Amino acid sequence: MTNGKVPPRIRRAGRGEVRVLVIDHPQKRNALDFRALDELEAECQAAAADGVRCLVLRGAGDEAFSSGFDLAEMGGVNARGERPDEAVERAADALGAVGCPTVAFLNGSAYGGGCELAATCDLRVAREGVSLGLPPAKLGVVYPEGGLRRFLQLVGGARTRELFFLGRPVDAHTAHAWGLVNRLVPAEGAEGAALALAEEIARNAPLAVQGMKRILRLLEASHERGLSPEERQEIARLRRRAFESQDILEGRAAFAERRPPRFQGR
Repeated sequence: MTNGKVPPRIRRAGRGEVRVLVIDHPQKRNALDFRALDELEAECQAAAADGVRCLVLRGAGDEAFSSGFDLAEMGGVNARGERPDEAVERAADALGAVGCPTVAFLNGSAYGGGCELAATCDLRVAREGVSLGLPPAKLGVVYPEGGLRRFLQLVGGARTRELFFLGRPVDAHTAHAWGLVNRLVPAEGAEGAALALAEEIARNAPLAVQGMKRILRLLEASHERGLSPEERQEIARLRRRAFESQDILEGRAAFAERRPPRFQGR
């Protein structure tokens, strides 16, 4: 993933049948950018090809899992013409499509797109003291359909509304009570607990585990009738309106300047 000069944003740590992927951007609290998301998609595809039995995603260091998408690139598009939210969705879809079980080790707090990547994993192990949050309402962003659906499936409608309407982080104990986190462990043993869980999964019959994972995904999807073309067009209009608004510029500026935003609804 590296050309010898530019270090990768997603670093691979090999552990045999358990593969650890590290979001490695510690100077920005492991913020995601277009390059990181492209690398994550490629690593997810490689894991399937390499016969990995369990994939672990974590952040570098012990301060942050991921602070979300890098605000310095928030107003841009990548080579495919994707906005940041679209690139996050593509990477999350790739992570969700990995055939083996996936575990998010929340070594630190997770926000925005980082929180969505954690939610996309099959299981989440968090150390005590972390927080999780979805701040799009504080940035003037209408979150994409795929991401909202992931949280609906994970924590239900009422808690998804609370997460997104308030935009306020929840602490690790609240996340655990809601089912946003599967296991909450003391900081000193958190990494070992996450890897032990992954290794226990990897020791089980891979065809059985992967088959059940696929069936569970199909069962979850079968509850949805799917959106009509008109509904999809409406969603696209709502999201385009927000991305073209003055409020989204104000949200970014306020975040960067560490001040309360002054939204005008236009």
